[in-house]
Amino acid sequence: MISLLIPVFNEKEAIEETIALAHDVFSKMGEEFEILVINDGSTDGTNEILAAQHPSNVHILTHPVNRGYGASMKTGLRRAKGDLIAITDADGTYPIADFPKLLSKMQQADADMVVGARTKKGVQIPLIRRPAKWVINKLVNWVSGMKIPDNNSGMRIFKKDMALEFMHLYPQGFSFTITITLAAITSDYLVQYVPIDYFKRKGTSSMSAGFNGIKHFLFFLGLITRITTYFRPLRFFAWPSAILILSGLLYIIHTLQVEDNVSDAGMLLLLTGIQIGLFGLLAEVVVRQGRAKAA
Repeated sequence: MISLLIPVFNEKEAIEETIALAHDVFSKMGEEFEILVINDGSTDGTNEILAAQHPSNVHILTHPVNRGYGASMKTGLRRAKGDLIAITDADGTYPIADFPKLLSKMQQADADMVVGARTKKGVQIPLIRRPAKWVINKLVNWVSGMKIPDNNSGMRIFKKDMALEFMHLYPQGFSFTITITLAAITSDYLVQYVPIDYFKRKGTSSMSAGFNGIKHFLFFLGLITRITTYFRPLRFFAWPSAILILSGLLYIIHTLQVEDNVSDAGMLLLLTGIQIGLFGLLAEVVVRQGRAKAA
């Protein structure tokens, strides 16, 4: 069974069409399914639209107040009956008709997660998001050790058991998708990608507007740091360790040549770098032992 999760916050312009399209597409996939619409405290008239009659396998879950995208996903995961979870946004940006392609890829590759990668020609990523997206992509690729086509696509299918394993990591806000991507890849789950389109959204986004966009970008950076230290601590600590050790050695060599003396500052840099490196190595051992016990 497949459970489709659709988080909703103030999407009166698109939600009715999204539910109808999703129900039509999943009805033709030949799999038992349910659609869970998580209304995250909408205040724009979305409530009235969701109160209308829906097919019996469409369920409306409601948060009394806005709690965030991640909170909506966690609510949906807890209530979902399917062993496979599909997710999409309610704003008309994702090609819901491509879900059969994602499911087919998942079955053929026996993958744990298949992501709709927004890489097709003509994909409409808002210009204001592109610089931040480029920085985050570079960091995510560095953490994962591979080039990820799309780390935070909101259209994907994944195994529920895998998603529940990382429930304690998912933030309340917009970073659910990037968290599950990094958690799955760094835990050696099989993640596959299918190219999809991405359309202009219906309605107004709260993600990239002014200060709110900067806040989300900084939160993404903090999240990547947290996940790196959780799954790949040595990769996180190796760079500052190497920089400090190299700086200390260069400073010591310089003072030996100029002053014929070993600099205290150089020794401090060197020892600090060694300590940070050893700390990262110890953290890596702890993480690997924890994974071995879990397996």
